[in-house]
Amino acid sequence: MAFDAITLRILDHYLEAPAFDWIDGFAKVLAQMQAAAKQASARDTAARDSASKPSLPLAKYAGLYRDAWYGDITITESGGKLAMQFSHTPLLAGTLEHWQHDTFIVRWRDRELRADAYVTFALNPDGSIDQAKMKAVSADTDFSFDFQDLLLKPVPR
Repeated sequence: MAFDAITLRILDHYLEAPAFDWIDGFAKVLAQMQAAAKQASARDTAARDSASKPSLPLAKYAGLYRDAWYGDITITESGGKLAMQFSHTPLLAGTLEHWQHDTFIVRWRDRELRADAYVTFALNPDGSIDQAKMKAVSADTDFSFDFQDLLLKPVPR
């Protein structure tokens, strides 16, 4: 933010544009974005069916999943908890917490990532997992976490 503010102030000077407080402008936009994300989170929480349960025992969600673009992602079950690990991105390791129905939230161990994501499983008619999709929990999540582009297909054991 500071670098952009300085760059824009220099550009303003050369263009002889009226003075503008870029730091204050960026701070206001950031505050608006954070408020909108907080409202969206509150709406999601209010709409959540917190009494729902996963369709399957947790161990049934565990396994190796593959995205055609990204590669392998492993979900493990231990002690009644699920964990997710991205094979090519060691920082993307976290715990899956049940959200509702067959949707979980992966909470990354590295909290600095600020990129928790929904993981939603779709089932086949026989109760096996057909696929899983991901979506960032917050609209504030950095665009480089393109979870929504992943289509996780279980790798047969």
